[in-house]
Amino acid sequence: MWTLFATRVFQIAGIWGIGILGLLYAAYLFGFDSMMVVTTHPHLVHGFFLVGLAWQVAFLLIATDPVRYRLLMLPAMLEKFPFTLATLMLFAAGDIGWDVLAAGLIDGVLGVLFSIAYIMTEGAADAE
Repeated sequence: MWTLFATRVFQIAGIWGIGILGLLYAAYLFGFDSMMVVTTHPHLVHGFFLVGLAWQVAFLLIATDPVRYRLLMLPAMLEKFPFTLATLMLFAAGDIGWDVLAAGLIDGVLGVLFSIAYIMTEGAADAE
């Protein structure tokens, strides 16, 4: 049962992330005004999106066998929680809007679900 939970959590996270990052990256590449990213360092923006997309593929990999890839859940959590913390701090300072805060909170929820999946798959990992 918990293995299925972990599978679904990581599938949803991977699909969600590919969709959201893919849309934002396309908006950046094609210059949609409502989603403009202004930067003097475009290599950092490309790096952010491409590394982010790589992590979404890693989430889908974890979903294929959560017990086998259980240790990858730890860096997966590390991928989620700092963004949540940063968005909370930036929002409190008035530097970002509600839309970015919402994205940070979604990552926080996924990070909590990743943590639950990690804890709950411990018994299954010990059984192997």
